[in-house]
Amino acid sequence: MPLEYEGILKEAKATRSSCGLFDASHMGEIRIKGKDTLTFLQKLTSNDISLTSNGQLQYNLFLNSRGGIIDDLMIYNLGESYLCVVNASNTQKVYSWLKEQKTKDVEVIDDSANIFLLSLQGSKAYLAMQAMLGEDTNILKHMHYREINLDGRNILISRSGYTGEDGFEIYGLNKDACFVWDLLLERGKKIGLTLCGLGARDILRIEAGYPLYGHEINDDTNPLEASLGWVVKFNKDFIAKKELLEIKKKGLAHKRVGFIMEERAISRQGYEIFCEGKVIGRVSSGTYSPNLDKFIGMAYVDAAYVKAQTLVQIKIRDKYYKARITDFDFIKAKAKSRNFAGNKGGINV
Repeated sequence: MPLEYEGILKEAKATRSSCGLFDASHMGEIRIKGKDTLTFLQKLTSNDISLTSNGQLQYNLFLNSRGGIIDDLMIYNLGESYLCVVNASNTQKVYSWLKEQKTKDVEVIDDSANIFLLSLQGSKAYLAMQAMLGEDTNILKHMHYREINLDGRNILISRSGYTGEDGFEIYGLNKDACFVWDLLLERGKKIGLTLCGLGARDILRIEAGYPLYGHEINDDTNPLEASLGWVVKFNKDFIAKKELLEIKKKGLAHKRVGFIMEERAISRQGYEIFCEGKVIGRVSSGTYSPNLDKFIGMAYVDAAYVKAQTLVQIKIRDKYYKARITDFDFIKAKAKSRNFAGNKGGINV
């Protein structure tokens, strides 16, 4: 196994056993303000933003007119405005789309270039955060945030993340990024804080069964087949509500599932899945889980084969390897909510 990959596996294990610090500043931050902001966002998203109040964040989806997922995001209720934290690769796409959709009483601002985002994740993340702040951080509930002044710097901290572990995400202006990074490293030493990269985070999100844009979801994937139906609130009006109700009525042709390899082999995106001698689906993500010592992944399979424990074969290069359909959360998420993706709130920008 390459030394680089061994390092990624160690980072993923360290995060679950203690805590890991990730730089996620590549994420996009788009702030929306104006008197019609809530009405505007309610129309474009599948979840019900009105259920949040100032100080809360919510996992949500931007949908196109067909019901496809333009992006999955976190929306922070900032009181007088909302902060949409989107995937890095989709920032410009989402920003342009929002500008096209907006009304005269809504302002759309791309703050991505001004903001840093650090993600502190793991079973001991709260101890590292307490060491940095010098106060009890357990008073901050999951999917809530607070703004603080840290040695003269405006910082926003949310209890959220993308690993399935407990954790926090820290936002501020770029000029303060190194200060916060160094402070966390210094005060997190005794807790065993480990520096981690996005390779480790990808393993962790697969272990928790979390979707990733470009793998499990895209513009041609709807929330129902992506097993994100819980993010769709049909009691409100939104783009593609009619289309999704029709899809729900007709039934799904295929659906996102998890799988565990019964033989030692890593499956990759696009690999074909077979059952009863025919292709029934394709892998969307696959990895080796160092915390389970198993090879796991996610895939889309025909609706008739989504039942857990169905035995399938995955074609890896020229060979077929046995796998078994299972639930997504290979490792039970320790976060107090099943909301996915951790991102940001606004810091006076």
